[in-house]
Amino acid sequence: MSSYRKHALISIIMAIPVFPAVFPVALALIGAMIPDMDHEVKSGSVSTIFLLGLVIFLVFYILGLPYLAGIALMDLALIFYLSGHRGFTHSLIGALILSACLTVFVLASFFLLRSLGLDGRASLVVILTVLGFIILNRLLILPFVLVTLLGVFLTDFPVMNLYTIMGPLLLGFISHDMLDSFTPSGVRFMRPLSGRTFRRGFGVLMLVLWAILAVYSLSGV
Repeated sequence: MSSYRKHALISIIMAIPVFPAVFPVALALIGAMIPDMDHEVKSGSVSTIFLLGLVIFLVFYILGLPYLAGIALMDLALIFYLSGHRGFTHSLIGALILSACLTVFVLASFFLLRSLGLDGRASLVVILTVLGFIILNRLLILPFVLVTLLGVFLTDFPVMNLYTIMGPLLLGFISHDMLDSFTPSGVRFMRPLSGRTFRRGFGVLMLVLWAILAVYSLSGV
């Protein structure tokens, strides 16, 4: 199975027990795909993210609208440009910063679209569609958009707060690093604080911690 498919599948499996709603599960999938945006083969997508962010910033600034979403996208692109493969984007600090940037983008976009009169569910679909096109592998985009479109409109409207947005994004990041820890090269999860390479034992620990979180979440439903 291709690497991006493994990351997608594991992120979904890990997210469902903790965030049992379509929107946060979709965000977890996005989060799991983000770390590999530092790869040189993704340079075209990174340029698209920066240009999209710049356009959003300029247009919204001129119109007097909130432009945080544009700044968040430009910040993401700059981090990808500056990070080497399996570098900063695969670290805990990188996951926290990138999750925060994406959270700002999601919340700013949601409240902007709502202020422009767009329905709440339609706003979620627009946000996920944009993220899908700029982040996901091209083979995942169509099924991602179709499934999230149906899911968002056929299920209860999700709670929109830091926990239900940044939480699944961060979980997606962690699932990616966990899976990479089982590869021969491992991951440098604590850089730039430490250059230590984390391998299989780290992955097992992350699985144990996730299982505890999943049981706790399910028991509280």
